[in-house]
Amino acid sequence: MKSRTLLLIAGGTLAALTIAVGIAFATDSAGVTATAHVVGATLPDRVKVNADRIKFKTKNPVDISVVTLTIAPGGTTGWHSHPGFAVIAVSQGAGTLYSADCSAETFHAGQAFVETGDDPPTVFRNNGAEPVVLTVSFFAPRGAGFHRDAPNPGCAVS
Repeated sequence: MKSRTLLLIAGGTLAALTIAVGIAFATDSAGVTATAHVVGATLPDRVKVNADRIKFKTKNPVDISVVTLTIAPGGTTGWHSHPGFAVIAVSQGAGTLYSADCSAETFHAGQAFVETGDDPPTVFRNNGAEPVVLTVSFFAPRGAGFHRDAPNPGCAVS
């Protein structure tokens, strides 16, 4: 019984340490202002749409939020990922999306991109002199939240 108790204590300590280390190495956002337009609206169970060569299907309830992010010059979202997926449209300025493999792609006003929960973490930065404005539509499993902080995967960008 004593060895089992020690094993449980050791396992609990290891789990707590793993969580603490993950939090310690997460990267913070900076220079980002968020304006929420829709927060946590819920689609009912089993939505299936197939129109004009666009498919959208859910099996369970989905939370939806729409947010405008204004990123100041030099601002960053911090490394992160999203449960479900996010559709991001650039409405003003230009910013750079860095992927976990350290590759970069710049998006300008009028362009859009998608991030999914299956993608490795990303960071979006405003490397320019003017603010970047993004409109983000989040689609996530009910109750999962919309944003997950992540540690820098080893890239020179934060």
